Amino acid sequence: MSLEYNMDGFKLTVSAGVADETKGKRRWTRVQASFMGHPCSSLEALAALKACLDCFRRGQLARGEPQLLLGTGEDGVLFAIRQKDKLQYLLFQRVTTGQMVEEAYLTHLDAARLEVAAGKALQALAPVTVWGPEP
Repeated sequence: MSLEYNMDGFKLTVSAGVADETKGKRRWTRVQASFMGHPCSSLEALAALKACLDCFRRGQLARGEPQLLLGTGEDGVLFAIRQKDKLQYLLFQRVTTGQMVEEAYLTHLDAARLEVAAGKALQALAPVTVWGPEP
């Protein structure tokens, strides 16, 4: 079974299945995620992305210089709030070797969709359930 999402720079694949092992059956889940080309399959990275999106949607982020979200200042993803025509946008910038190589502006609706996908990825990181005799 597989669940895939590829929108707004966020790529997510959640694969799940059951493996037959000599000690019983084991259910497994694999989460592969990246945001603007930067890997973010860990709990820390997905939580940071989801928190940023949630704060933007609630109006809790202040405008200012781009701040680090994932990775490092030399190789990662930065975020900032920008306003145009009285509408706020969440700006993401992908930085490689200190140079901005990609940017994306998200509306509140885009942020909500991305937050749902990040939430699904976080749910998939739940501990694996194992059936069968103890090892």
